[in-house]
Amino acid sequence: MSLSSAPDAPISAGTTRIAVVDLARGAALVAMAVFHLAWDLFWLRFITTDVALHPGWRAFSHSIAASFLFLAGISLGLAHADGPRWRPFWRRLGIVAGAALGVSIVTRIAMPDAWVAFGILHCIAAASLMGAALVRLPWRAVLAAAAIVAAVAPVLDLPALAFVQGRVEASALFPLWQHLGLARVPPLAVDFVPIFFWSAYLLVGLAAGLGLARGPGAARLAALAPPPLAAPLMWAGRRSLAIYLIHQPVFIALLMGLAWVAPGLTVRTDRPAEARFEQECVSECSLSRDRRACLAACACVVTALRREPFRLRQATGLEPADERMDEAIERAAALCFRPPSAP
Repeated sequence: MSLSSAPDAPISAGTTRIAVVDLARGAALVAMAVFHLAWDLFWLRFITTDVALHPGWRAFSHSIAASFLFLAGISLGLAHADGPRWRPFWRRLGIVAGAALGVSIVTRIAMPDAWVAFGILHCIAAASLMGAALVRLPWRAVLAAAAIVAAVAPVLDLPALAFVQGRVEASALFPLWQHLGLARVPPLAVDFVPIFFWSAYLLVGLAAGLGLARGPGAARLAALAPPPLAAPLMWAGRRSLAIYLIHQPVFIALLMGLAWVAPGLTVRTDRPAEARFEQECVSECSLSRDRRACLAACACVVTALRREPFRLRQATGLEPADERMDEAIERAAALCFRPPSAP
């Protein structure tokens, strides 16, 4: 449902699983479950804190996603340090890509206005292909590739290259540009983890895995014995993809059941300020435009303002407004209400 989804990938040096890496993934799964539970509590109106906008929760979510990508990279480096082992690689890639496709289909049906076209499983699959092409390189070269991947989007966002963004945003290539992570405004989705810059975390993990596997580090890592109490986390870490796919439906079903049995537990207040702002935008836009187009454009404006959470809080009346808020809204509106494509 957010940036904190979890991939499952082999964690091995050759054919031996490394317990401490399983433990790390298990710990990340617990963190992911905590974030998703908080997200669900807000979505189903049990709490008033919007974890998607709260700076602390957003940082927590991003750190979880980064940890899964990093661990997937370490796994790739440890398993393929002597060159790609294509048969297990394609098998695992097929499983992850199939799960990503399943997430897209389910979210497209359940929430068509914010479905997951490129979430973390999609990013894992794409970044793994990139990593497989680099496993024969020295770890320092892989680290340099990670730095390049991380820098692409910020460089394209420089004022000097504004003409590039403008040309693409006015073309039919804009959706692809968005889903690569290169646009100034991301697509509306409950989980969006684009190749640029997120795959850099996997490449950093790959560099670490290659460095460990080609030196004494892998043997030392494998020799580390986690405490007995860590066994449940290690068990979960070995089954992270299955847990990722199952845990959200379970959370939502339980919370919806609780809301039905005890409706008094849900927050009985007006709609969140962000929803009111979006509704007002749609109402004003609908005076002169098609309502369906207004729904998409106003959702786009809110998504654009999420890149500047303080400006969004100003726009929704939670903070005092100033001229910079107006500038932020104008920038978002200029993009979101643009013509569908250029000739």
